Amino acid sequence: MTTESRFAELKEREREARKQIIIESALSLFLKRPFYDVGMRDVADEAGVSPATLYRYFPSQEDLFIEAFLQDISAVSKQFKALVKGDEPATIEDFAVTFVEHLFENESTFQMMTYLMLKDNLANPAMGKFDSVTKVFFDGFADFLERLGVKENARIYSHSFIASITGIIMTFRNHPFKKKDLVRAHILKLTRATADMYTKQLLN
Repeated sequence: MTTESRFAELKEREREARKQIIIESALSLFLKRPFYDVGMRDVADEAGVSPATLYRYFPSQEDLFIEAFLQDISAVSKQFKALVKGDEPATIEDFAVTFVEHLFENESTFQMMTYLMLKDNLANPAMGKFDSVTKVFFDGFADFLERLGVKENARIYSHSFIASITGIIMTFRNHPFKKKDLVRAHILKLTRATADMYTKQLLN
């Protein structure tokens, strides 16, 4: 490797390191307040960079949100893969509860996901990245169904199931229970009921 190529590689590593610092700073702020209340200047201040530097890495707020969402969802993606490929047989309910628990425990992930799902004018690059995130859920559950023995329409059932579970969370997230644990219990009850219906329909 030439000196020039080593220098170029070092610059790329430094760029990726700065980008990672910005993403981690955004996620840190999302833990403290709703993500839609976090501006680009807030993230720049948290990361210790100028707004101009921040925009060189992320041309828009949506680009930053999606990159943060991609990173935040990587943990649950690994859990899905473990469920699909693990030695111990998992159930549709296991998959559903893993999905719901992650979104319930990670408020910023839930907020970003619903924002991106409902926004009707995402730029094409941003939409492409968001599609790649949703594909993690759809493909993961389709693979899971196929492993359980569903031979036909696994992808259609996957889309239907993920949409159903997501709809449960969105519908009851602000249910007028006084305590958060009651909201969680109700969402999980509906999730398990939905998983049971799919199990009976597809596997029996």
